[in-house]
Amino acid sequence: MPTSRLRQLLKFIRVFGITDGIRLWFSLLFQTGPSIQLQLPHLPSPIQLRRHDLPIFWQIMIMKENDFHSLPQASRVSDTYKKILSEGNRPIIVDCGGHIGLSAVWFASRFPEATLYCIEPDKSNFNLLQQNTAAYPNVICLNGGVWNKPCHLEIQNPLSGSASFQLRELSISDSAERPNVLRAYTIPEVLQLEEKNRLFLVKMDIEGAEAQVFQEPTPWLAQTAVMIIELHDWLMPGQGTSRNVFKRLGENNLDVILQGENLLLFQIPDAQVPNANKTASEPLHDHVLAAKL
Repeated sequence: MPTSRLRQLLKFIRVFGITDGIRLWFSLLFQTGPSIQLQLPHLPSPIQLRRHDLPIFWQIMIMKENDFHSLPQASRVSDTYKKILSEGNRPIIVDCGGHIGLSAVWFASRFPEATLYCIEPDKSNFNLLQQNTAAYPNVICLNGGVWNKPCHLEIQNPLSGSASFQLRELSISDSAERPNVLRAYTIPEVLQLEEKNRLFLVKMDIEGAEAQVFQEPTPWLAQTAVMIIELHDWLMPGQGTSRNVFKRLGENNLDVILQGENLLLFQIPDAQVPNANKTASEPLHDHVLAAKL
């Protein structure tokens, strides 16, 4: 978030228009306490923030790092969304690392007929996540972490910033002794929470745990119309946390676009892949095929 107030104001005006941009900027400027409430245009309820959440607000609501509507792949994503609905299924969005719900609000307002599962491990973040998504009946909040298997987890750096929590797996004996044990969710497990669904979008910002999530084959990735993921080699140098991610990306036909801190991954339809060797994936839904390179 720029320190220059003039630059902030001009960006607010560019995003929200003159009237709403000035109103929001002055609202932000004159709220001096640790908590901030902002009523964005076209949203049903105000967004609740802590002052240290402002950089996340800037990334998601101002810089729009989750927005891909201007990309040529957006029409494919829109067609997939409509097709899922026309088949009588429910598009599923999984927000891995939900923080205080800003991404969830973004997606829920743009895909109102989807069910959005938002997973966040930190209790303080989770409380704000529930507040910020209360007006969206299609958002389901889950207090836990995202992993590659069912297990118990804990936050290993509880004193870090609210957007920097990292998880570690616990043994069965450790789980019984720890006071703040979290449940691990897998993507396939989340999909089983609702009948007649189709995975549509996955957003993943889980502070290095992507190394575990992508450790084993991920047939669900071939079903996902778009995935938005932040990698964390910068946070954990020398640990190769992105290695497994790129291995799984190489097993799929994807357009990969860098936008801000995120990689946007768009599934390429089989018909557009020259000489694609198609094999049936390990089915999460009987009619889904995974496209292999």
